[in-house]
Formats: sequence, structure tokens, C-alpha cells
Amino acid sequence: MFQKLEAVEKRYEELNKKISDPDTIAKQDEWKKLMKEHANLIDIVEKYREYKKAKSDLDEAKQMLEDKELKEIAEMEIEELKTKIPRN
Repeated sequence: MFQKLEAVEKRYEELNKKISDPDTIAKQDEWKKLMKEHANLIDIVEKYREYKKAKSDLDEAKQMLEDKELKEIAEMEIEELKTKIPRN
């Protein structure tokens, strides 16, 4: 599943470059087609990026558990971040 999401994110980035290219903009039919594909991917990519950020934050919070002074803060942050990451 994550490989597919990575591929979607990569395609989204490719589309960003293409739709801002003056040569593509000059070809209105192609540009409209690319803009439609871009619009179809934006919600998926944004949610995937939110997931990756939450996962990264969770990993950092777990590392904080090793520091006694930061452990309590990390435990609270971990509980909050777990709600943002769906269970498999």
C-alpha cells in the first residue's frame, strides 16, 4: 500500500512541474488534462503527507522516552499521535 502511495506522491510532484512549465501551459488541452489529474491526486497526497509527518513525530517521541526528563512529555505526545495513525 505504501509503495502505491509513494508512486502517487511522485506522480503528483511530476504533475506540479509539468503544469507550471510554459510549454505545457501553451498547450491548453494538455494542461487542462494534467490539471484534472493533479486535482484528483491532491487530497490523497495531502493525507499521505499528514500520515508521514505523524509517523515521523511518533518515532521522535519514542526516542524521547529514553531521556528521563522528557519521558512524561513523550508519553503524552505518543498517545496523541497514535490517534492520528490508523491501525493496520
